[in-house]
Amino acid sequence: MGRSRPAPAPAEAPSPADSAPQEGGGRVVQAAGRFRELVAGRPWRRRRRAILTTAAATVLVLLAAVAAAIFLPALQVQQVGVSGLGYVEEDEVLAAVEPHRGDSVLLLPTSDIAADVAAVPGVREAEVERSWPDGVRVSVTEATPVGMLTRTDGSTAVVDAQGQQLPEAAAEGAELVPMTVDAGAADPEGAAVAMSEVLASMPEDLRGSVRSVTASSASDVRFSLALEDGGTRTVVWGDAADSELKAEVVQALLAEPGTEIDVSSPVAPVTR
Repeated sequence: MGRSRPAPAPAEAPSPADSAPQEGGGRVVQAAGRFRELVAGRPWRRRRRAILTTAAATVLVLLAAVAAAIFLPALQVQQVGVSGLGYVEEDEVLAAVEPHRGDSVLLLPTSDIAADVAAVPGVREAEVERSWPDGVRVSVTEATPVGMLTRTDGSTAVVDAQGQQLPEAAAEGAELVPMTVDAGAADPEGAAVAMSEVLASMPEDLRGSVRSVTASSASDVRFSLALEDGGTRTVVWGDAADSELKAEVVQALLAEPGTEIDVSSPVAPVTR
C-alpha cells in the first residue's frame, strides 16, 4: 500500500479585526495595521533633523561672533608702522593708509593699501601686513634714482630707471648722471624714458664712466664716456635693447682709434 498524503492544513481564517463582511457576500481587509509601520517616523529621520538643527544653530553662533569681532574696537586699525624709508616722507605714506584707519583688521584690504602706497612718488613697491590686534605694517622699497633730467623747457627732475620723477630729496648723496632731452625732440617723453632705461640696464662698471646722456627720441640715446687717459669718447647707443651685448662691444672697441663708437646695431658696430 502506498503512503497516504497528509491532509493540507486548513487556511487560517481572517480574524474579525482584519476583515468585515461586505454587502454582496465579499469581505474588506483592514490594512491599517499593515501600513502603520510604513508611515511611522523612522529614528534616523529624527536624528537628521537634530543634526540639521544643531548645525544651523552653530552657523548662526559663528556668524554672530564674526560680526561682533568686525565691529570690536580692539580689532580696529589704530597703529601704523612704516619701514624701509630713506628719502620718501613718512607722512606721505601715512596719508595713503589714513582712509583705512578705524577699519577692522579682519577685513583690511592689504593689497589695495599696498597699491595706494606704491603710488606715492619715490615708492617702487610696498608690502602691507596686519599687525594684531589693532595695527598694520607697511614695508616700503624706494625707487633708485639714476639721473638728473633736463627737459626741453629747462626744468630739471630726479628720475628713476623708468623715467619717473622722484622727490628732490632722492638726489641727496646719489651719483646722478646728467640727462638732457635735445631741443626740438619729436618725442621728449620717450627720449627721457629711454635714457633712464639705458642707464639702469647698463653694467655698473660702464655706467660709472658715463659723464652725460642725450637723446632726441627713444631710439637715439647717446652718451659721453670718460676714458682712463682723461679723454672722452662718444657712444651712440640707440635704444635700451641688448644692453649687455652693447656694453661688451663698447669695451672691446675702446682701444680702436676714433672719437665715436656706434653700437646701435651691436652685431655691426662702427667706429669713427
